[in-house]
Amino acid sequence: MKKTFQYLVLSFAIWGGAAFAEDGPSPQPKSIPKTRSETKKVLGSLKERSPRLPVPETVPGGTNPASSNVINGRARRYYLPESWLQAERWGNEAQSKVSYELKTQCFWVVSRGNNCHYCLGHQEHKLKVAGLTDDQIGALDRNWELLDPRTRKGVELARKMTVLPFAISDRDLAAMKSEYSDAEIVELVYSIARFNSMNRWTDSMGLPQDSEMRGEHIEFDSPTESKWDQGDSLVVAGPDIVRPLPWTWDECQKQFQVAATRSPRVELVSKESAAEILKQDPSKTNDWHRVIATLPAAGPEMVQAWTAMLSDTELDPKIKAAICWTTARCNRSAGSLSMAHQFAKHLGISEQEMQFWDSRGQANLPAGLAKAIRFADKLTCQPTKITDADIAELRKDFSDRQTAHVIYTAATANALDRLTETLQLAVPN
Repeated sequence: MKKTFQYLVLSFAIWGGAAFAEDGPSPQPKSIPKTRSETKKVLGSLKERSPRLPVPETVPGGTNPASSNVINGRARRYYLPESWLQAERWGNEAQSKVSYELKTQCFWVVSRGNNCHYCLGHQEHKLKVAGLTDDQIGALDRNWELLDPRTRKGVELARKMTVLPFAISDRDLAAMKSEYSDAEIVELVYSIARFNSMNRWTDSMGLPQDSEMRGEHIEFDSPTESKWDQGDSLVVAGPDIVRPLPWTWDECQKQFQVAATRSPRVELVSKESAAEILKQDPSKTNDWHRVIATLPAAGPEMVQAWTAMLSDTELDPKIKAAICWTTARCNRSAGSLSMAHQFAKHLGISEQEMQFWDSRGQANLPAGLAKAIRFADKLTCQPTKITDADIAELRKDFSDRQTAHVIYTAATANALDRLTETLQLAVPN
């Protein structure tokens, strides 16, 4: 039974103003800055807010010195079990095939698309420390013609995976191959997926901006050229982008066959090599394992962390299964939908119960489960609109640690959706 569960899990693997209004937590989402000057202003003012869940000034532990003292590192260590934090690379492979500067530019684009002011501020700081000028950062938002071809293709993929994850096509991945090897594409897709997860965690937690990072003061007061305050952002989703509705139950059944029979969009390591790296039976090795094995350091660490996350019982694993099913339906990710279905079946959840996870059946669910599903739906489809009131509503039915677990599970599931669907991984159900 234990081996079966490990295999299933391995296969599965905002700032709205934290101050409470007089009549309760604010239901207003934070604004999306239109210009470069407005962006710097909101990033600087983020230092003054309070987190939606309390975070102590000092929390023991932390395996990553670069993140051990920032509030995000403290929040993760305070609210999440140590076993969930085995993979603190957050998209960085030990022997990376894609440069730190390029991935950080992609992280900036992801954070701008999700309107995550905390992560956007960190990427601004890291890019400046890496030597990028304010004009070069401005070009990420306003003028991709100024980017070199490799960077441009990277940020184009980052933007599409962020605001249009359900619309990634064979053509999108084929276009990447003029500048990237297949192994580099896998690493970049993995990183972008994780960046989307990080945004959803830090922004939902309502973390204030750090004043210092890696011994350097974080400031956003550099002069801005007027050209970066004109025109529209190339990153922020406009009214032309409309999400399709989540798959219905009948559509989900059809997607299981799609997930089982499709072919990956990139060449992956062989089943034999993946099985050797992951130390498992080659006959039970599928596309998901072959992707993880492409990242021999970060990948297996992340699998261990996801395994621990799904098996931890402080938040009912059945709620986690419902969250994963919800994000996959909303992102129209056939691969992770199949994984969520396997996980639910392993937990003994009937298909009738799963059908209640749809919005039409939530009146039949316990209040906490229904709220977790609604939150996962909103965090997936409208991450820019998470508010103080959304987190306060979760806290009515969950402890603060459980609330953090709901947020983290939904955020991590969004990463899995993007990874499996962008690469079009085959996942047997």
